[in-house]
Amino acid sequence: MARENGNSVHLTRLHEQRRAIEALSRIGMETASPAELMQYVVAQVARVTGIDHVKVMRYRPDRGDLLVEAGVGWKAGVVGNTALAADFASPAGRAMQTGGPVAIKNILESPEFRYPELLKDHAIVSLVNVPIMINGQTWGVLEVDQTQAIEFDEWDLSFLTITANLMGACMAQREAVQKGLDITAELARQRERFNTMMRELQHRTKNNLQMIVSFLTLRTRGLSGEVKELLNSAIGRVQAVALAHDQLSGSNMASNLAFDDYVRSLCANIAPQQFGTSIDVEAEPLTISLDRAVPAGLVVNELVTNSIKYAFGNGGGLIRVHVALASNASQACVSVEDDGKGMEIPPKRGLGLTLIENLARQLQGTVEYVEVDKGAKTVLCFPVAIHHASPEVVRG
Repeated sequence: MARENGNSVHLTRLHEQRRAIEALSRIGMETASPAELMQYVVAQVARVTGIDHVKVMRYRPDRGDLLVEAGVGWKAGVVGNTALAADFASPAGRAMQTGGPVAIKNILESPEFRYPELLKDHAIVSLVNVPIMINGQTWGVLEVDQTQAIEFDEWDLSFLTITANLMGACMAQREAVQKGLDITAELARQRERFNTMMRELQHRTKNNLQMIVSFLTLRTRGLSGEVKELLNSAIGRVQAVALAHDQLSGSNMASNLAFDDYVRSLCANIAPQQFGTSIDVEAEPLTISLDRAVPAGLVVNELVTNSIKYAFGNGGGLIRVHVALASNASQACVSVEDDGKGMEIPPKRGLGLTLIENLARQLQGTVEYVEVDKGAKTVLCFPVAIHHASPEVVRG
């Protein structure tokens, strides 16, 4: 460090120290790795102080020593390989243990300190060690070493202490950022594993439901009348559930469904038995959870099936299905309307109507039978938590 007398020299030294501290505060987080940051620090300290031997040492709790992680002015092979003791008789060890700077004008005349072989090998006489703190814990030590006996003043100690603190703050911030990135990456991996497992589960569920459909279809052979009609209704309901799981098994979503696509597919799979009967679906894009979509889909299946069965005569007709969000965007409304012969309001209670109202209660929703000029119209409204469409949603 400069030892010339005079205010101009003193001011020049302070100016260089201030510039180095400002540069470290800006550049500290821009370096690509902790190794680069440490090397930058030792190089800047050597430049500003005019001392050729500077090093950063990291404390290794498992070995109880201080490993030289970065340095300038040292012989080849020292950095990354040489370690110093961390006990109280070691200058670096005392700085680490006390948490304060240790300045030694002449280590040859300081019997309370041991003369480390590394310093002896480089003919070091004067030295300063300042601790490097990260998150309140002593991480290591910054040390400057001079081959001549010199007196380190308060400005020297202040500069080195601030530099060490800044380096520790940069490393702590970098560590926090890296931990955040690691946590984010791990959460993404866990989410992908979960989604993969859920897709496999949905696929298996779909296959199991299809087996049930196949079994029930076989059981309808040779049957007629009310029993066959009841089995066919059950088959339609199982198919409606299977279709939802089929859509999920082919998407990247774990439990959210493109409800508008689901309703379209659902209606496309309901075959009108009467010639001239058609189903028209108008649905806004809407993604909701599976436990909301399936009961609502079953209501649609039930209403459309009822219209096909009871609304038309020999001439057929039109069934309109409409899906939209209510004006306050807190609930979805599904209406099924036909232009058939209509129904009395309130309608007679049967198995289908009972199922519809039970499903509406499951959804914490309401069913309204609306009077229209021609035909029948039923509206189901239920609260939803909207899942905005994303690239993960696969639409049919």
